[in-house]
Amino acid sequence: MELQIFEREKKQIKKLRHLGSVPAVVYAKGKKNINISLKKDELKKQLAKLQAGDLSTCIFTLKGEKETFQAIVKEIQYFVINYDIMHLDFLRIDEKSEITAKVPIRSIGLNECVGIKQGGNFRQVIRAMKVKCLPKDLPKEFIIDIANMSIGDVRRLSDLTLPKGVISVSRKLNEVAVTITKR
Repeated sequence: MELQIFEREKKQIKKLRHLGSVPAVVYAKGKKNINISLKKDELKKQLAKLQAGDLSTCIFTLKGEKETFQAIVKEIQYFVINYDIMHLDFLRIDEKSEITAKVPIRSIGLNECVGIKQGGNFRQVIRAMKVKCLPKDLPKEFIIDIANMSIGDVRRLSDLTLPKGVISVSRKLNEVAVTITKR
């Protein structure tokens, strides 16, 4: 996903928001932070293309006047009243440095699930797993097939298949990710 960025002064935040821009900062290991802004309409249009939970694994190409580079969103702040984006923190990435990101966990097979047909309820306990890897190895999502689960069955984080080069850093792998419970 590509976004046009513009360098900004630190004191311009109110004026930028009034003119339809979103202030942001780009952090990079061993480099000076860069204060930038993005056009709010362009940002909203690009973010609308993402599924819920995908922001943390989306690698953006940020095109500036002087350079183009890749980054991921590390933090996003919203206005409480209207839920508009107030501020973004990007982390500049390079191919050789590992990054940490929350990868969404999605379930498939809900309509065919044996346990639900038996009268059970599907419950997703953990929605994402924090992983560490090189940017090229970052998975978009983890999939759990629940079609053959019965009432009382669980799938743990240890049941997820981690691609080569990806390690879990957020939780104990014996934690329950999804379960089929009695009603």
